[in-house]
Amino acid sequence: MTIGELIVEYGKKDTPYMGNLVNHLPMGQLALYKLSGNLDLVKDYSDYYKLKFQINQTKETSEKANSLKSCLGKREKYEVCLLLVRERIQQEGKDKVIRDVLNQYPLGMSSGLFHVLIRLAYAVEGAQMENHLEEEVSRALAYYVTAYREAGVLSRRVVVSDMFDEMKQLASHKEIRKLLESQPSTGRQMKALYEDKTFMERGFLIKGSEEDKIRGLISLLLPVFDQSFSIVVLHCLTGLHALVNLKDYFNDFDRAFDIYSTCCLAHLLTVGDLTYNESVEAVSTPDWNEIISQCLSLTDVHTIKFTYSCHELYQRYGMEELKRSAYLKMSGK
Repeated sequence: MTIGELIVEYGKKDTPYMGNLVNHLPMGQLALYKLSGNLDLVKDYSDYYKLKFQINQTKETSEKANSLKSCLGKREKYEVCLLLVRERIQQEGKDKVIRDVLNQYPLGMSSGLFHVLIRLAYAVEGAQMENHLEEEVSRALAYYVTAYREAGVLSRRVVVSDMFDEMKQLASHKEIRKLLESQPSTGRQMKALYEDKTFMERGFLIKGSEEDKIRGLISLLLPVFDQSFSIVVLHCLTGLHALVNLKDYFNDFDRAFDIYSTCCLAHLLTVGDLTYNESVEAVSTPDWNEIISQCLSLTDVHTIKFTYSCHELYQRYGMEELKRSAYLKMSGK
């Protein structure tokens, strides 16, 4: 059995949902395999995950959706959307369908705390390894569509050196805090922010080249994560890894990054006790081989995925802070 066959087999009756949570198994499987190259380890982990968590199962249906739009934001239509996506991929090819979804619905990229983007990026990476994983691409696209929640796009830009001061001002703004505190859920908070004039005017994007902006966002997120271990900040980082991996599918990656940055800021604001300090206490970290070796002994899927994302972003951008954050998360379990 290959990693592709394993992922497809274990997920054949699973939906992307676990009640109100997310089914991380296919992402954890690929991350673990990429970190270890050990298929037996991945199989053992898959068995553990299946026993520990209750994943929502697919419902049998022969009905097929008429269009992606008819399924937008309707998780109960996952199965009929999946049949449509499979058919379109068979007729048009996976790359065209991926491009169509991402470019028609880019404002949905942070749905499910960025998991729609993350799962799609993992599926695409897997399908580049094995054609067998086109099935996982179909599942990820059906998830992207049915979990859709629309974001906004900020426009004001600031230089990287001003990011932390700007974030402190946003997080402490009385009108924004009052707005957030009046909402009953994170989803409602996000929607309220995108509809709020104050947030849309005072929120910010990063100035600079594509690489400047990506490095800037990483530099903002990592110290916030190191001081909080917030699951929200963690997903902002693993989502950024996903966005970068899907870059070639966007017709306008600059706009996609602006949407992503807007979503990150909005998500950060929903966590009321984050600290925005640029400098953090120095920590001695081992090399990547040691970090990965220790990570492979753990079962927490977020730690596995976070280690993988930090390692891959490090390979691309060489930022030592990524190694530090992976080590801190791995050490803290």
